[in-house]
Amino acid sequence: METPAAPALTSGEMLMVSSARRNLRQALNHPAFTKERREKAEALIAANTNAAQLMKWKLLALKESEAWEDTTLQKEAEELGPAAHPDYLS
Repeated sequence: METPAAPALTSGEMLMVSSARRNLRQALNHPAFTKERREKAEALIAANTNAAQLMKWKLLALKESEAWEDTTLQKEAEELGPAAHPDYLS
């Protein structure tokens, strides 16, 4: 039994999908994501034609990159140690 083909998207829907894909790719172009993860994600991005799902993935990617940045900043602050002079704290 063959799987029915997905219905063709209208030009407006294709524009939304294209925009969502571009936004997701931009979010994944962050140091939090390795080249391997971006390559794996690309296969899913290219196959998906649901703009809402793509934007959900973008939101998750942004949350992950923010958490990565918070962790990185915390590590850097711990490595610095105490300020060399009290004026450096302000």
